[in-house]
Parts: sequence; C-alpha cells; structure tokens
Amino acid sequence: MKIAFTGAHSTGKTTLLHEFSRIYDGKVVSITEVARTIISNGYPLGMDANVDSYINYVNEQLKSEFLYKNVQYDILISDRTILDTVTYAKVNRRLPRPFIPDSLIEMLENVWLLEKENYDLYVYFPIEFGLVNDGVRPEDLEYQKDVDAMALRLLEQHSVNFVRITGNVAARVEQLSKIVKKIGP
Repeated sequence: MKIAFTGAHSTGKTTLLHEFSRIYDGKVVSITEVARTIISNGYPLGMDANVDSYINYVNEQLKSEFLYKNVQYDILISDRTILDTVTYAKVNRRLPRPFIPDSLIEMLENVWLLEKENYDLYVYFPIEFGLVNDGVRPEDLEYQKDVDAMALRLLEQHSVNFVRITGNVAARVEQLSKIVKKIGP
C-alpha cells in the first residue's frame, strides 16, 4: 500500500509518519524530508520558491519514489508529493516575486496527476496546530491557510481518493491504523 500525506506546512505530517512507522506491526518505508533536502542544497522553498526550486523538488521526489520501486514493504508513506509543489506554486502565483510561469505550474500539475496514480490513498492534514518556528517553514499564518485551501481544492477538483486525519498524534495514529486495517497493506 502506498500512502501520500498532504496539507500545509506545520500540520503534523512528518510527526505522524514517524510515530506510525514506530508502532506499526509490519514493514513501513518512508519518503520524508524532501523539502529539507532541497533547502539544504541551496534552493529556497515556501514563499521564496523559484523555478529551480520546483524542478529540483520534483526531481528529488521522483528519485525517492523510484528507490522503492523494487523494495518489498507493507506500506510506503510519503510525507509530501508533487501535489505540494503544485499547491505552493499556485499559491505563490499571487506573490510579486519570484515569478513562476503558468506553463511550469501546468507542467507540475500534469506530473502530479501522473504521480498520484501510484498512490492508493492520500491523507489530508488540516491546520490544527500553531506554526512551528524552525527556521525552515514559512511563519505567515495567512500563507499557511492559503496553502491548506489550495491543497484541499486540488484534491477535490481532481477527485483524488483521500481521507482527512485530525486530532492529536495519538488520535491520528489510531485513525491511520484503522484506515490501513480497513483497506489492507
């Protein structure tokens, strides 16, 4: 089973991935922290993302997914997908700089539509917690809300099979465990 997490920054995606992986009785592999890899390689993300940022993000995400192509696992969870590049690029379209061409945003969306076929389920994380000031994630609450709304809009617009997970970490682990048990690894 392949599960994709999505939602705005600071919504608990990576936290749930780590906690679920720790308690799940089966082999879980994860694709995580692609965004931090991009940033550590010198490419800005969030409100400062540029064309090179998005291209490198897609490349790293696809490379990470490809690494698990021939690996045996019960569940693969990715805490981000190319949907996130589409979401942030569309939200950033309203910002004065850096300019992201509409043709790139359209291409990102088309790549995501291909990528999403590889996932059995998307898990959407609404905003429930305060922003975390970690020096990496944007701290603008309105920006976070715009990203959240865009992610949900894209899931619905493209009729993506997704569930919404809410509550504290323990509640989310329980919800995800029930979902996995219901649809099976």
